[in-house]
Amino acid sequence: MANKQLIIGMPAGSLANPTRGGNLIKLLEDAGFKTSGYESGEPTSFKTVNFLYGWDGRPQEFSSQLALQELDVAIAGDDWIEERILEFRLEYQTKIELEKVLPLNRGGVRLVGIVKGDTPVDTTEAYLNDLTEKQNIITVVSEMPYLALNWVRETLRKIDKLDEFCQFSVQKYKSPAKIDNSDI
Repeated sequence: MANKQLIIGMPAGSLANPTRGGNLIKLLEDAGFKTSGYESGEPTSFKTVNFLYGWDGRPQEFSSQLALQELDVAIAGDDWIEERILEFRLEYQTKIELEKVLPLNRGGVRLVGIVKGDTPVDTTEAYLNDLTEKQNIITVVSEMPYLALNWVRETLRKIDKLDEFCQFSVQKYKSPAKIDNSDI
């Protein structure tokens, strides 16, 4: 017998807090999907419908879970969705196709780069061009490494340096580098 419940990824964290994140609980209630437990950190249950199953989790992982068909639908930010799509493409040469059903028009993430104050350039392109003349490896630290990597690679492409700096290594906690810099 087929599963008769729709598994919905419910983002833990700020969206679960009624005073932060645009109040997802109220949004669902106004749409006719009253929840219980979600706002207090307990498993989400839907009080008015029996066909929804709440899967409380990290929105950072929802793209992967959707691709693996662990979830049917999820509530997550575009930034985290794009981060996982890029990770699958760049690390595993796997294309994930996800469809945005409905924007909630909340949040708004900007990619911001921070460099030393004594850097004598005005644009990202000029900065990376200068950096690639001085260094063999570019190191970037980011909460969303694949978004940052994609941005750096696109900028390197614009200044015709991507072929020279095509290798990359996204290192997560205690993972080894994939680039042997003794050869560089």
